[in-house]
This record gives sequence, C-alpha cells and structure tokens, in this order.
Amino acid sequence: MRALAAASLGASLLCVAPAAALEGVDDNNSALRMSKMTFLDARDGHTEVVLDAERVYLPPRSDVAQLEGVQVRMAQARSVGDSLVMTCERGDMVLGKSDFRAEGDVRGRTGDGRRFFTSWVRYDSEAQVLTTDAPVRIIDGAHTLAGVGLRYSVRDGRLAITSGATVVQE
Repeated sequence: MRALAAASLGASLLCVAPAAALEGVDDNNSALRMSKMTFLDARDGHTEVVLDAERVYLPPRSDVAQLEGVQVRMAQARSVGDSLVMTCERGDMVLGKSDFRAEGDVRGRTGDGRRFFTSWVRYDSEAQVLTTDAPVRIIDGAHTLAGVGLRYSVRDGRLAITSGATVVQE
C-alpha cells in the first residue's frame, strides 16, 4: 500500500518537510513556487524514496512539479540504509504516480559503493526501476565501464549498462 496522499497536492508522494516558506504564488492561476521541500514515497509502512529539492515549481492545473537542486535517496523495502543516493541539477516529478525524471549532471552511488554518471534518468515507481538510454559511465572499484543506457532495480539493487558496455580503465 502506498503512502497517504498530501491533501493539498493530491499526490502519492507525501510532502513532509517544507523547510522554507512559500516563495510566491503566481497570479497565473495559482502556480506555486516553494523552496527546500522534501517528498516521501512509502509502501507498506516503509519509506522507499526520499526526494529533496532546493526549489519546486508547480504550474497551474498540473500534476507535474518542476524541481531544481535535487537529491534522491532510495531504499529497498524493509532494508536498513540507502540502496541508492543520487543528485542532479533539475527534474520533474509526477505527483499522482511518484514517477520522476532527473536531468543535468546526474550522479549516483549504490549501497555497495558503485558510482554512475549520466545526463538523465527516469524512475518508474510501480516497477521501482531507474532507467536511461543516454551514455553512462559506471565506476566499480578499480574498473570504469562506459556504455549506453542504464537500468537500476531498487528492489534487488541490480545496476547494469544496457548496451555497448566497454571497460574504459582497470
């Protein structure tokens, strides 16, 4: 069962920590601009995704929030600790489905220490999978791999390049 919806946003992502006050409301049909927001996505009483954004813009009559200065922490159900920590410059989030897209200098680190770098990723909350078809670089200990596309399963912590993987450095 997913987290309860935030009443004001109608989202399955629950906004729990608006650290700063509302920056402004556009006269353009009640668009919202907020800063330092934290969103949670939980299933069966366990927090699975925590998304922090420095700035959030919600256009009028939209369920897609535009984000800047984003950090995401993901955890496997019933696990202790993060299975993935990721940052990016900007993104957007579908509030009703908890899906998001991260763009701009996307950098991630898995719970076992592997790091990845790419230009964008998309998170499908139902499948609990992070994917991209952009070029990607993964650093795994002494190995650096490059390829096109990435798939990360939050459920089991599997990280893979989906096409054209080559070893760049040993």
